[in-house]
Amino acid sequence: MLITTSRKPSQRTRIFCRGLERTLNARSVNRGKMSLRDVFLKAKGMEAAWVLVVTERDGNPSGMEVYQDGELFTSLWLTADLDGSRGKKERVKMKKDKLHLRCEVDELTDLVHKIFSIPLEDPRNPSDSNLLRISFNKQKSRPLMEFFDDNAQATGPRIYLQEWKLAGDQG
Repeated sequence: MLITTSRKPSQRTRIFCRGLERTLNARSVNRGKMSLRDVFLKAKGMEAAWVLVVTERDGNPSGMEVYQDGELFTSLWLTADLDGSRGKKERVKMKKDKLHLRCEVDELTDLVHKIFSIPLEDPRNPSDSNLLRISFNKQKSRPLMEFFDDNAQATGPRIYLQEWKLAGDQG
C-alpha cells in the first residue's frame, strides 16, 4: 500500500501518515506536485495495488480515499487522535509481518481486512501484540481503530471512524 496526502498537507497530516506507515505494511510518500495519476504510477512501480490518500480539514486529517488499481474503492471520514501517540523518542516495536486484525464492528471486518491485507485474529489464540483493534467506542458513539505494538502497548494513531462509503454506493 502507498500512503500519500493532499497537495499541501499540514504537519499533523504528515505525522498521521508516518504513523500509519509505522504500523501498517505500507509506504508513505510526500505528494508534492504529483498528480493522482503520478501517484498511481508510483504505486504501480512499487507493485502496490492500493493507494490511500489522506485528506484534511482545518489542518487535521479528516478522511481517507482508498483506491484499488487507480479506481476509487471507498471513502472514510474520520477524526484522528495524534496526541495519544507515543513521543518521537520512543521506538515502536511493531512486527508488521505479525500484525493481525480484531474487529468488533461486523460491518467493517471485511472492508478493513481487504484494504489493509491484515489477517483476522484466530479466536482460539487471541493476542494483544501486533494488533489492529476496531471496537465500538461508546463515549464517542463511533468505531475506534487502535494499533498495539509487540508489547501490547497502544502506539497511535487512534482513529475514530465517522462514516464510510464504498465507491458506487448511493446515499
